[in-house]
Amino acid sequence: MDLSESVTKHPNIIKSAAADYCAFYHQTYRQSILIPWDDTIEPIEINDVSSLTTRLIKKMAKFKPEVILLATGDRIIFPDTEILTPLIKNNIGFEVLDNQAAARTFNILMSEDRNVLCLMLISN
Repeated sequence: MDLSESVTKHPNIIKSAAADYCAFYHQTYRQSILIPWDDTIEPIEINDVSSLTTRLIKKMAKFKPEVILLATGDRIIFPDTEILTPLIKNNIGFEVLDNQAAARTFNILMSEDRNVLCLMLISN
């Protein structure tokens, strides 16, 4: 799915995404990534929901986003709710979407100048 009609050229706007990649104007990733609204995209060493840890959730909470989008590939897979406690304590919203829906939602929230963070899980 191509999302290239975006008006803005912010470096973290997603051009296209699928279960096996996420493309930006400057680079295509074929591994899981953490996409902040205002910082550098960071490769992450997990590729499925079962590998999520409280440590990673706490790391994401440190970005102080309004909402975190969890992109789980070509279908929605919910994480174990016990690891989400740091988000609840910090009043951070959390949405689980497939990768294409997460890309669209991330771009919309970015265009609204919202503080959003996306963990895009890419299957190898």
